[in-house]
Amino acid sequence: MRTDLDFELLGQTVQNLYGFKQGEMMSAIVHVGEQLGLFAALAETGPATSAELAEHTGLHERWVREWLHAVAAADLAFHDDGRFAITPEAHAALVDADHPAAMLGVFGPPITHREIDRTLEAFRTGIGMTWNEHGEHTCHFQAAMGAAGQKAWLVPVILDSFDGLTQRLADGATVVDIGCGAGVAATEIARAFPGSTVIGIDPSDHAIAAAAGRAADAGIENLTFREGTFDDLPGVGPIDVLLTLDVLHDLPHPGAAIRAARGALADDGVWIVADIKTRGGLEDNRKIPVLPLMYSMSILYCMSSAMSEPDGAGLGTLGLTEEVLADLADAAGFGSCEPRTFDVDPLNRYFELRP
Repeated sequence: MRTDLDFELLGQTVQNLYGFKQGEMMSAIVHVGEQLGLFAALAETGPATSAELAEHTGLHERWVREWLHAVAAADLAFHDDGRFAITPEAHAALVDADHPAAMLGVFGPPITHREIDRTLEAFRTGIGMTWNEHGEHTCHFQAAMGAAGQKAWLVPVILDSFDGLTQRLADGATVVDIGCGAGVAATEIARAFPGSTVIGIDPSDHAIAAAAGRAADAGIENLTFREGTFDDLPGVGPIDVLLTLDVLHDLPHPGAAIRAARGALADDGVWIVADIKTRGGLEDNRKIPVLPLMYSMSILYCMSSAMSEPDGAGLGTLGLTEEVLADLADAAGFGSCEPRTFDVDPLNRYFELRP
């Protein structure tokens, strides 16, 4: 390891740090644009001046002009002779809710001072925050991170890849999405398979409220949501299809959760688990292109949740490797735990667990 100061690397380090700060600021500006409908308005108007966009939205021109300069500087909009137009790529990501690359809602409100203070406290006490403790806005942001992909390929690609599963769901099965969050995946499954009974369970009252609203808006009758944890699964079983998407690494006691899942699953049931495609340690994970984001998310959300109870396992965002899950599944009495990956979801690894 070096001890001498390299002035060239110092300049690069300072530039990188300003890049992190720039990302923080631009995340807030994107959120402002979403909340005010500016991206959608710019898509509607076509190339427009700041005055034209301000008139179209009913907003103050000077503020609109500065926002346009910010998003153009970030290459989210074109600028030519005083007129601005959203790029096709930004349109797909920030306007078109049906596009698989949509990121609407991902840029939620910035981390609050309360959450930072609570995280500082966690470093001293060891006890982190539950997802619910972050509040309503974080619930929506969490759902938004996976919503586009779940809508685009969960049913036609992921579920359809498991032998006989699509037919079983079409014939009618009891499906439970445990850790359902705001209910995106459960809603998609219930809509696609009206003969099945779909139940979403989550410990967050913010998440369940959002999920219930989503189901009501969709008018889906074979879908219900309830507050609960893995401990409540025995009261639902036997479960034909159990679904857990990016949840196990957040749990303080994943081993106990996996045992509860095994006890609630029907003898011929299947448990589909999705989790981050981690390779284990820091150096093994260097190939992940957003690795700093993963570890930052872990400190502020995932590991914090996994340490929210005394003696929490603290797996965190990148803690559930193939080997860890296989060992936990074997200890819980599962007969098989088979991993698979899909090109449509480069971030996650999927596991098929059977009794």
